[in-house]
Amino acid sequence: MLLKKLLTIITKFLFGIFIVAYPFVVFYALQQNIAVKFIGLVLLIAVLFSFIRNKNKYMLTLGLTLCFCVIFFNQEIFLKLYPVLMNACVCGIFALSLRKTPVITQIAQKMCQKPLEKHQLIYTKHATQAWATFMFINTIISFITVFLSNKIWTIYNGFISYVLIGIMMLCEYTIRKRINRCSIQ
Repeated sequence: MLLKKLLTIITKFLFGIFIVAYPFVVFYALQQNIAVKFIGLVLLIAVLFSFIRNKNKYMLTLGLTLCFCVIFFNQEIFLKLYPVLMNACVCGIFALSLRKTPVITQIAQKMCQKPLEKHQLIYTKHATQAWATFMFINTIISFITVFLSNKIWTIYNGFISYVLIGIMMLCEYTIRKRINRCSIQ
């Protein structure tokens, strides 16, 4: 039981590192002239592993389609589209949640032990809109980098994008602490 839990933690950690380091892995592989098809096979394993963990059929379909394009067409551009698709998916999650209960509202409701007040609901809706907008812009920039050099693509998608997301999270957290009176941390 303990060994199984430890293996689960280790595999989640390694998978997380792979996802974050993906642009650097691709850049290194391309610099070493490793076949695009081989990188596509590694990506296929990651997609299947992700599906086993999350059971998300939409992400599986998207991931398998991308892997098929990488392997079948053997073009590095399809490898470079992965961050674009991930940003677009996150953008879609935030945007589509605005139809019902915004993502940030869902998170806040789980963290707060009492019902959210009206001003908190307004804030969480605006925060979700801000995240959707941010991720839309990030998706567009990520898409533009696909057509630039591998170095620029790697720097943006493997570093700058993460820094911008971190800044957005820090700003949103700071504002949330000022607005929310319950212990949403």
